[in-house]
Amino acid sequence: MSEGLAELVELYEYKVDDLTAGREPKGGRASVIRLRQLLIKLAHQGPYAKRFRQADARFRSLNQIQHNLSEVFAEPPPAELSSVFVEEEPQLVPDGPSPERQALEALTQSVYWVRLERDLERQVKHLLSGKREELRLVYALLQNLEAYSKTPQFAQDYNLSRFTLSQAIPALSDPLVSFDDPGVAKALLLEFFKEAYRLPDRLRLPPEETVAYLRRFMRRVIESEGALRPQGAGRRTSVESLRRALEEAQRMQLPLPEIRALEERLQAVAAEERRLSLVLEEDRQRFHQASERLAALLYRYLPTPRGEAPLPQIPAKILWGQDPDLRQEAIGPEDAAVTLRLLPARLSLGGLEVLLSETAGEFTLSLEGTDYPLDPAKPLTIKVGGFEVWAIRHGHYLHLRLEPRVGAHISTLLAEGRVLAHLLRPDEHFAYLRLLRAFSARLKGPVDYSNFAPESAQRYGEASPDALQEFARKGLEVVRGRISSSSNWPLLMEEVASQLGLERQGRALATALSEWAGHRPPTRDTLGGVGASTLSEAPVSVRLGSVVLSLRYQEDTVYVATAAQMPRRLDDLLVWSVPEGMGVLAREGLRVACLLLPNSQFESA
Repeated sequence: MSEGLAELVELYEYKVDDLTAGREPKGGRASVIRLRQLLIKLAHQGPYAKRFRQADARFRSLNQIQHNLSEVFAEPPPAELSSVFVEEEPQLVPDGPSPERQALEALTQSVYWVRLERDLERQVKHLLSGKREELRLVYALLQNLEAYSKTPQFAQDYNLSRFTLSQAIPALSDPLVSFDDPGVAKALLLEFFKEAYRLPDRLRLPPEETVAYLRRFMRRVIESEGALRPQGAGRRTSVESLRRALEEAQRMQLPLPEIRALEERLQAVAAEERRLSLVLEEDRQRFHQASERLAALLYRYLPTPRGEAPLPQIPAKILWGQDPDLRQEAIGPEDAAVTLRLLPARLSLGGLEVLLSETAGEFTLSLEGTDYPLDPAKPLTIKVGGFEVWAIRHGHYLHLRLEPRVGAHISTLLAEGRVLAHLLRPDEHFAYLRLLRAFSARLKGPVDYSNFAPESAQRYGEASPDALQEFARKGLEVVRGRISSSSNWPLLMEEVASQLGLERQGRALATALSEWAGHRPPTRDTLGGVGASTLSEAPVSVRLGSVVLSLRYQEDTVYVATAAQMPRRLDDLLVWSVPEGMGVLAREGLRVACLLLPNSQFESA
């Protein structure tokens, strides 16, 4: 279609050139008008829109001249054109999306950053322990990235071959930055993500290469000379200077005690240098591991195509909108999110009464008797019961949504763990995990189902439990983003399950996905019996069926162990297989909730 459109635009330019030169175009003026009307429909965007607008401006100027002359000489226009000369609009071909569509895009971005800030607040808790390698590395990266971006070679040096270190990785006790402060740590991570988000535009880098570039940058910082300073590596006498002093003493035939003292000192300094070299290498390895964890964090939370996180879904229409294609007339009783054009009004969102009022051009949101000014620069987060009401303003538009409170995060984790428990069941060659992968591919387009046959599950059985859980969790997050923008996903799930011969598993997985992907946090009715424990310095025991798990809390890290099995680390979510079914452990701070899903739940659907 683009090749045909190019020919049509070129033909229109030729016809306008003929009219400008006073020549009658082939087919007459009526052919010009018919071609113009066709291009108004086709060339509204893309590479040929500008060429068409330029030619059309010349055509309209000719029409205006003819119209003025016809008024002066009182000559009626030709009959074939009398129905075509209508009032010209200032811009017949739009240059881009409508203002309301732009507002929806801007609000989607704002929701992403509000959600990311909340997610990073949870991640910070895991980084405020040990030697804070991740936070120190982020600080050094931001400082060096800012300095390097001011050099002329920055824009072309994608491989960082000309990079030179401008600031070393700070020590844990650096007085310029407090790595023990959660607020400072959160601000560092947030700035890290903002730099990653802006990087493709600053470097003209493909968005898919964002994390790879930052991983290279972190490695260059770590490997640079002087980036790390081992503790105790102050100004010392070097081995080389002592060796020269010893040679000079021997040449001058100094007394034997003095020579032996120099030899002993040389041996001590050489031993200390070897120790510092080992310490430096250990530090370097720890920072390399920290860089990989930071890269994984970027992949997990950056939106596609920079990372793997889907952008949050907001309603595609605007309540009381002005664009007929985007206008929404009313809010559904079950809606937990709405985007609206700001007007004084009263509305109900998820059972909550919200009042919007305007005074002297300033809008205010009233909820449960409290007024909150709506500032475009300051998104609101209002705690109401087990929810948070988010109010995000962009110009004359407002996005409202209900989100589970941070305190209710543990129940949301349990809902996610329930889906993971299905995926990690090894029955029938990991039937649920194969089903999810095929379903994820089907959401993108046609699928070759032979790629998801039982033979494809061999590698799942060879993977460690933690690696398999991480793999399944990433796939689950991708699927969640795709089903949130697809209304017919249950039908696609039925199709995939039928093709794989897993109809029963398809029904069970669809139910679990529906409950997890919903806006409201789950309840005891949906999750079943939930146990809870509080971590302390002493080990805590948790029973899942016939298995007793021991939870040990050490330096903000939780290790879960049982007899005859290797301990596993509990960050925020862990699925543990027991004879009676699948256990789920969810952690938030010092609170741990546990849930047992019996085998019967997976066998009947």
